[in-house]
Amino acid sequence: MSKRISWKKGMRLTDEVLLAADKCTAEAINQSLMLASAGRFGLLPSLRPFQLSLNIANGYVEVTNLDLLAITRAGDVIDFTLAGSITDTSNTQIPLSDDEEELFLTINVHPDTWKDDEDGYMEPTCTFELITPQSNLSEHAVPIAHLIHNGNWEEDTARFLPPAIYLSGHHRWEELRIQLIDILKSIHEKTKPQAQSLVKTAISIYWPIVQKELIRINTEYETLSPAMLLGSIQNVVSGFAIACEVDEILTLEDAAVFYNFTQVSYNYQKAYLRIKQGIGMCRAINDKIDKFSLLNAAPKPEPEPAPKTEPKPDPRRSWLGKQI
Repeated sequence: MSKRISWKKGMRLTDEVLLAADKCTAEAINQSLMLASAGRFGLLPSLRPFQLSLNIANGYVEVTNLDLLAITRAGDVIDFTLAGSITDTSNTQIPLSDDEEELFLTINVHPDTWKDDEDGYMEPTCTFELITPQSNLSEHAVPIAHLIHNGNWEEDTARFLPPAIYLSGHHRWEELRIQLIDILKSIHEKTKPQAQSLVKTAISIYWPIVQKELIRINTEYETLSPAMLLGSIQNVVSGFAIACEVDEILTLEDAAVFYNFTQVSYNYQKAYLRIKQGIGMCRAINDKIDKFSLLNAAPKPEPEPAPKTEPKPDPRRSWLGKQI
């Protein structure tokens, strides 16, 4: 818990007292941000989109360009801009080791170490560091890049995206949400005509799940996080597997793959890859629903016509005489 200074009238203001007051204010702000973010960390929505450029050569990775607004687990706000030519690369150039197959590049804020800027103010010192996937991420750090070693070191942008507090923190997170919306709309349109088919049991289970997640992703887009997006995809995938299992006609051949995906927990290192895989599974579900049309309900048999009854003779036309 942060402590405030016991101010007294006539108290001499020294630099130690003023620095302690600044520290108290900073700690209170960090605690408020920790509560607001609920322990999450990553990119924040900003008018300045996240940008990162790396130069990987000669056994070093050098950060040549970075525009970042993010929050750490400890509640530190990292507002960092790095652009143009840099004369002092002691902080932005980190040595690589060929003993590892993959590394994560992080930016670390040092709340107790401040440096002067050109405007007469001070700001926390930020440094870059490479960590292995098994290393614990510092509570004052945010991962910004994934490096893989395939003979040579290179940046992996296909399987990793920096974590974000909200999807709007990076346009590629938002693109995944839009892709999922398009798939769910297609599934909705395909399941609607199947309500009275032979697989109506599966449709009655799955259709409401699709509708619920589609509404949620559309209406809560401003507060959706990558973890919440992964949860929505897992709900769509698991709902389809359960619907096929309950239905008496359907059999899902790769059901184990669907169930295994629903057990995947959120991890910032693999979140982008897992969500992309989940969207691929949703596309597969969309294709499988096309086959439902081959299982249309058989037409109801027409009722058999009632037997015709012989007309009764009219007594007024009866003939009592003999026929000759």
